[in-house]
Amino acid sequence: MSAGISFGEYLVRFLKAIGVKRVYGIIGTSVVDFVDSLYEYKNEIRYVSVRHEQVAVAMADAEYRTTGNLAAALVHAGPGFLNSVINLAVAYKDRVPLILISGGVKRRLYGTDSWLEVDQQAIAKPITKASIRITSLDGVGGTLRNLVGQALSPPKGPVLLEVPEDLWTKTGDFEPLPGGLEELVPEPTKPSKDSVERIIQAMMRADKPVIYATGECLGDDITPILDEIAERLGAYVITSGNARGACNEFNPRCLGRVGFGGGSYPADKALEIADVMLVLGDELDDIATYAYTLYPEGDLIIVSENPVVEKRPIYISHLVRASPYYTALMMLEELRKGNVRKENRDWDNEIARYKMEWDTMLNEALSRKYTEYVNPSLFFKRLSEKLKPDDIITGGQGTHIVYTYDFIKISKPGRFLAATNLGAMGYAFPAALGAKIANPENEVIAVVGDGEFMMTVQDLETAVRENIPVKVVVVNDNSYRVLYLRQTIQKRGRVYGTLHTNPSFEALARAFGAEGTTVSSNAEIDDAIEEMLESNKPYVVDLRISREDLPPLNLEGSLRMSGG
Repeated sequence: MSAGISFGEYLVRFLKAIGVKRVYGIIGTSVVDFVDSLYEYKNEIRYVSVRHEQVAVAMADAEYRTTGNLAAALVHAGPGFLNSVINLAVAYKDRVPLILISGGVKRRLYGTDSWLEVDQQAIAKPITKASIRITSLDGVGGTLRNLVGQALSPPKGPVLLEVPEDLWTKTGDFEPLPGGLEELVPEPTKPSKDSVERIIQAMMRADKPVIYATGECLGDDITPILDEIAERLGAYVITSGNARGACNEFNPRCLGRVGFGGGSYPADKALEIADVMLVLGDELDDIATYAYTLYPEGDLIIVSENPVVEKRPIYISHLVRASPYYTALMMLEELRKGNVRKENRDWDNEIARYKMEWDTMLNEALSRKYTEYVNPSLFFKRLSEKLKPDDIITGGQGTHIVYTYDFIKISKPGRFLAATNLGAMGYAFPAALGAKIANPENEVIAVVGDGEFMMTVQDLETAVRENIPVKVVVVNDNSYRVLYLRQTIQKRGRVYGTLHTNPSFEALARAFGAEGTTVSSNAEIDDAIEEMLESNKPYVVDLRISREDLPPLNLEGSLRMSGG
């Protein structure tokens, strides 16, 4: 029992017990007492003060995605909570567990339309796995255990803990603390042996077998597992945006990301013409299928613990309600027992043709030359050549992120982060901050558009103050380019509300105490990349590009998706 301490201190001890190493947030009157409790444990849990609440949530999100460690964000009641909502929804849509701790109005004022009061529980309900408002200390230890358990139960996601301002300093006799996070993690559902054998038999019969890996199948060692399964079955692997690195993108059997917003041509073609496709997870959705306009031709086997898969307008040949990770692991064990090695030369040759067509598209983009602008394809190709396998890329939302799919290869899970399933701007730079704090030995690079960077640029101050040497590449075209291109192509040049001007991002970085440079020609690429990677400070590259440059992508599918 934890006796005679305040609830604020008990919560700090609880977070410590489950392995939380950092709390990201902004102080306010409704949480100042909790921050005071954190003060006593500053050598064990680091409190990182940021400049906007959405930044705090994205940092906690990125810590989990890159390390598997649970993190927490802290926000003030009312306005502070409301500022956190965008990236809370990002975590929910991408199935990322984190704990959002929010202050609340005093219990005696709750429900009186008091100062700072909004219905945080109602707002949070559709974008969290669970949300609770504590009204008493009775059984609060069990409440916290249950809340964290729900965050880690499939499908994973963020949870909200709302604590009234007057409850932080209340003392009590609390339940024993957990012995570790593993106590709260539910046992995964493993597939039956019959289900695994049925999947293998279907894939063995296939002429064009494809494995689609999504974020739900990720585990520390998923990459070698999928690489070997694909090799033994003569299959090819495609991934969702959240699963980049689930297959090694340097492996010829990995075709990369599929679908809207950055799918490679070979991956899209493989999804379309597969005669058997095994989907490991819950992301065969409108993004992967360009709003359900690109369907697999053959049988569809889905392995997922998320009931949402049954709501999708796609026929499922066989549904296995089990952990995608353990299903893949058991498949590999069976394939090894049977010493299965399948060759499929016709399928290999067909994929090789799609790869050649894709390479032609990539090479055309790399050959472009502009006056007073840099070729962004060439920049990201050169950057990719300098990166190490453990380096981390965070991507924003917009046309610029497609360059990271086209030219930067990812070989491990948790090395590429983006707000994939919500499509929200304002995630990439804050996520890079959290990823760098949690992975100090790795290079972390945020790739953002100019429009998106201006939404979170204030936290360059956080990067400098907290000594977070994150790198930022601002793909600067002075526009909201996705919409500019749509207006140009679909609205016959009726450009309206998509053009803007920017400051010098190099000068802005230096004003914050960071470092930076401006790149506006191909001749400057190599020096800029070298200087950026050698810097031990936050660093911003102002990458000046033509807004007319279109990265290689499935334009036809993208227009279908955009057209509804």
